[in-house]
Amino acid sequence: MQEQWDTIGRTKRLHGPWKNMLAFHRDPLRVLSWLARTESPVIPITIARWTLYLITGPDELAQVFTHHVRMLEKGPGMDRENPLIGRGLLLSETPWWETSRRDVKGALAPGQVRLKADRMADTIDQALDRWPTGSFDVFPQLVWLTAAVVVSSLFEASLDPETLSVMIEASGHLMEFFYHRTRSFVRPPYRAPWPLNSQFHGASKVLSRVADQLYAQKERAPSAFLQSLANLSESDRRAQIITFLIAGHETTANALGWTLDQLARNPEAQALARQNPEWLEACISEALRLYPPIWLMSRKSLTSMQLGGIDLPAGTSILMSPWVSHRLPQYFINPETFSPDRWINQPAPSPYTYFPFGAGQRSCIGESFARQELRLTVQRILARWTLIPLNPKPTEPLPRMSLRPRGGILLQLVPSGA
Repeated sequence: MQEQWDTIGRTKRLHGPWKNMLAFHRDPLRVLSWLARTESPVIPITIARWTLYLITGPDELAQVFTHHVRMLEKGPGMDRENPLIGRGLLLSETPWWETSRRDVKGALAPGQVRLKADRMADTIDQALDRWPTGSFDVFPQLVWLTAAVVVSSLFEASLDPETLSVMIEASGHLMEFFYHRTRSFVRPPYRAPWPLNSQFHGASKVLSRVADQLYAQKERAPSAFLQSLANLSESDRRAQIITFLIAGHETTANALGWTLDQLARNPEAQALARQNPEWLEACISEALRLYPPIWLMSRKSLTSMQLGGIDLPAGTSILMSPWVSHRLPQYFINPETFSPDRWINQPAPSPYTYFPFGAGQRSCIGESFARQELRLTVQRILARWTLIPLNPKPTEPLPRMSLRPRGGILLQLVPSGA
């Protein structure tokens, strides 16, 4: 990669604006990491005819995360016009977003999440009972497990295995649609005869049916989450249920995959995590640092503002990357190394240097749920098996809407005590 500084202004170039675009689309993790090799907390990026700003400074990140409602909104690429989940909690904006978050907040409060631990553990154990012993790609199994957990523990409902599989497949198609749409120069209306739109509508029909099936169970399965949606219109209710269905299993499956991958490649850490709850938590936190499922976040400024001494006009596109921030050597010693001991008897990372679940007003409302699920799942897997990697080469990250393991997570599972 040809590295040079643009002598006009402060924009760091790769090969010029249009080649920058191609480089970013081909390998965004590498491009963003290279751009961050500067002391500047605000890094302009010229891509095609646009200039975006990558924010890495903690003070500047604090401004972005804590001034969302007043000065910023989600974007670019976060399509609130989406007819399926545009009014869901992930994509909506104030005032609807504030109302939506307040309605579901109680069901996802840490105290309520702890009450779901037994139900969550039962679902995890049932899923693990289906796992073979031996060598295989565990990632599809993790996707199934996390989907089953969100259905049983958040919605307190049930889906037959065939419906669960169809839901997982439709969610995957929808995530691929979002990925391609957010990176496309051309975004036709959703009703336009565009090939990708047919993929969207097919997945939407499946997920809408599943959402209705889950909501229909609210009377015999008194889920606080489903009850909180009782006063919504049918389309708004579907938007919320589908948002949590997808977000509740996609990102958690990736977090679990990366955690198991790192534990398999670090036998000493694996043994300590098996024996010590504090080490288990440390290994999960460290995997989230190295491989944050949400690797890129974006905002668009609603008003003119200043970040890091740079004046940004209204409409400016801003990027924040946990992948980048979590690997900055000024905040983490040996940042590329899996070192769970950095979380043992050590001060917490400085604010806005570690944010796998986001931060500020738009931080992930499901963080407590996800962390409990991660802890219970890894704990139960380690109690059953010793994990051995099948491929000595590091698993390559695949940056899509979330950070997936390219080629899956290939492990040998050896029964404990064998």
